[in-house]
Amino acid sequence: MKKRLAVILALVLTLVSIVACGGNSEEKETTEVKKTEAQEETVGKETEGEEKTEAEVTEAEAGKDSVKVGLVILSGDHGFTGESVKHAEMEADILMEKYDNVDIIVKSCGEAADQITEIENLISMGDIDAIMLWPTEGEALRSAAQTVVDAGIKLFIYDRLIEDFDGLEAQMMGDNFSIGHEMGTYLDEYFADNDTVNYLRFVGDSSTVTSQRSDGMDDVISADKFVQVNETFVTDWSTEKAQEQMENWLNAQSKEDIESLELIVTHDDEIVDGLMNALENYNGDAEINVKLITSVGGREGTLQKFEGTDLDVKFITWFFAPSFIRECVDMTVESALGEPFSGTAELSDGIYLIPSFSISNAENATYTFDEYRASETYEIRYSIDE
Repeated sequence: MKKRLAVILALVLTLVSIVACGGNSEEKETTEVKKTEAQEETVGKETEGEEKTEAEVTEAEAGKDSVKVGLVILSGDHGFTGESVKHAEMEADILMEKYDNVDIIVKSCGEAADQITEIENLISMGDIDAIMLWPTEGEALRSAAQTVVDAGIKLFIYDRLIEDFDGLEAQMMGDNFSIGHEMGTYLDEYFADNDTVNYLRFVGDSSTVTSQRSDGMDDVISADKFVQVNETFVTDWSTEKAQEQMENWLNAQSKEDIESLELIVTHDDEIVDGLMNALENYNGDAEINVKLITSVGGREGTLQKFEGTDLDVKFITWFFAPSFIRECVDMTVESALGEPFSGTAELSDGIYLIPSFSISNAENATYTFDEYRASETYEIRYSIDE
């Protein structure tokens, strides 16, 4: 009896053992399946993540091919600067249409403090590749310009230099010294038969533009022959201020002094408009004997002044247009894109200089009034009026 019970107990234990082993096998198999599914899911997620990263890299690489440029320029507080702003905006639109990967931001400011603020705002954006600055006055913007360079942003200066400044990409301006030099040469020839020439000088401001034009002329003319009969008038490039200064001079001088005046030298056509208003409105006893007025510009309204005046005075001006700013906008964008500069400005002593030419209703100028009006340069100059 005991022996039979022992056999039965052994059989039961064997069955239990078999069942237990079978359960562990199924559990192991289930666990392995779940593990495999989890691994596949994990691998799928890793692959998806890798694809997303590649997409992001591709997008980042594409972003490197796009550029953002800031133009910080003067505001339109008078004719020349107002037209320059329009030319800059037009050129920006043309370039953004030409290059679908270029974004240009134009900020016009009348004061140095406002320009400094706009520069700070552009730098803070973090994605500006280049900045073109037309400073109110070079020295006032020196520190702000340095922050652009320190931020690793390409910097281009237009028209008014920041002298002895390191780190910028380029400076561009009209060839002011050559304009002054050519003016002096023209005056020597025009008044070749005179022993003495009394003249007045009217300039725009104290910037490098003024000093270069004046220095260029003074290097040529003889101080013994050409006598400046009054301190230089600073007009702030204003027609109204120039007119007031001319009127005050006429009212303060003797008849002899007024009649001895043969030449007026200026640096801008809008200044000339004010002087002509004063000369034409003068009703004193003296006779106006001014033979020639020199200027810089090529402004249609000023040409018309001399075509309609009853005064026996000739006019010569050197072309310096608001459209010049287009060249510097082009240079800034092309450099940001890594392309070579395609404009007409020529590099001289580290500065790109835009060439000029003379326009006159007297002799020996590059163009007469009508020849200038028929030129492509004139068409571009006044394209903003279309």
